[in-house]
Amino acid sequence: MSDTELDKTRRYLRPVAATILSDDPDGVHLAKYEWLPMFEEWATGPGICGESMRQGPLPEGTEVTCPRCLEWKPDYERMLAPGYRPEDDDPKALRARLERIRAEVAMLCECCGDNRERMARIKRELGLETEGVR
Repeated sequence: MSDTELDKTRRYLRPVAATILSDDPDGVHLAKYEWLPMFEEWATGPGICGESMRQGPLPEGTEVTCPRCLEWKPDYERMLAPGYRPEDDDPKALRARLERIRAEVAMLCECCGDNRERMARIKRELGLETEGVR
């Protein structure tokens, strides 16, 4: 895909070359590639492993050799995907959602007391109190 076909509102991962100051100056890393409206240009940032990189992407399909970049790649792909919501990865938000669901399930179990075995199993799986299950 050429730069003219890219969506300027999105960020992409592209292979980039390390600088001569890198621990692995011949290495190929991954960096975010995004449109900078102030310069009206596409630009790459540092490697997702944290190392400084030369500006500009390498040709698409260049093999990435940095193990740390490859380790971070799935996380960055998820975060850069259209529709990604940061709260979906936030541990506090996920815990709060789990607690809301647990409360709702507990309430439903109290309302639907006809099936004691199913209620007890659901409560055990969610870590809810199973004492006094009716």
